Amino acid sequence: MKMHSLEDFILNYEIYNEFGRVKKYGEITFKEKKYPLMTVSFGNAQAPTLFINGGIHGLERIGAQLTLSLLNSFHERLSWDSVLQKMLKDIHVVFLPLANPVGYFETTRSNGNGVDLMRNADVEALDPVPYLLGGHKKGPHLPWFRGHSTEQETEFVISVVRDILSATDTLASLDIHSGFGFRDQLWFPFANAKNKFTQISELYLLFQLFRKTFPHHVYKVEPQSKVYLTHGDIWDYCFYKVRKEHQVYLPLTLEMGSWIWVKKNPLQIFSKTGLFNPIKKHRIHRTLRRHRPLFDFLLHALISNQFWTQIDPKNKTDIEQKAIAKYYE
Repeated sequence: MKMHSLEDFILNYEIYNEFGRVKKYGEITFKEKKYPLMTVSFGNAQAPTLFINGGIHGLERIGAQLTLSLLNSFHERLSWDSVLQKMLKDIHVVFLPLANPVGYFETTRSNGNGVDLMRNADVEALDPVPYLLGGHKKGPHLPWFRGHSTEQETEFVISVVRDILSATDTLASLDIHSGFGFRDQLWFPFANAKNKFTQISELYLLFQLFRKTFPHHVYKVEPQSKVYLTHGDIWDYCFYKVRKEHQVYLPLTLEMGSWIWVKKNPLQIFSKTGLFNPIKKHRIHRTLRRHRPLFDFLLHALISNQFWTQIDPKNKTDIEQKAIAKYYE
């Protein structure tokens, strides 16, 4: 059975147990409907892990759809791809297609309590944040509301990261969003401060490999702090408070540039979802194809992580200086 939609996914997610493992973390009840909070994982939990997450902002529907598409493709390949089957002893892949099911099905950015989940984690910004946009506690009547306590969906995502890092010391996560700019961007921490990312050397080496492998890739790679700062970022929280000091953890955010969709189809600005998602079917299909090379690269790069995680101490300072020059200067 193929999952053509997120509706299919929440009704029939147990089919993934055929080749993977479904883990249910709980469920959300909203307007008398129940929505499961679950992940689907494959492979060796003690191996380096790739975590793909979508749907934190319900209005950015394409992020959840892309995550589901990657999951379906991965699951389908395991039915016949003997090479991928053998790879699973050396890799762990976790998919979380729908972090905010109420937001997705109600077509809102926030969850059912009006809380922006990417402003909700227990992390305060160390540098000034943009008014309102950076997160506030004025109430759910305004966008970017931080909430007054940690929401169930936020705890869900954090618990997934905690479970992963309790079994492995190497993790790369990709959180899929849309809605910013004309170009697809890959952001890395921090969102709460202009401090330099403390694993910048590993990230630099990883993306050096990416550039050499895919010299014509479509992404702009930069720290989120160059764009804007926020309170309550989930990935900052996981890096600061879940990761142990010896662990390599690279939390990446894919911010798909939705303005190009609006430029090509200006009328979609009048649609509730038009600012954040492709509307025409061929553009949706193109978006679902566009990011597969990145997924495959991260998969193989984690299996061969010694090329970017095992840094010779003699070269560490030089690599760090090159990384700082590229991403911060």
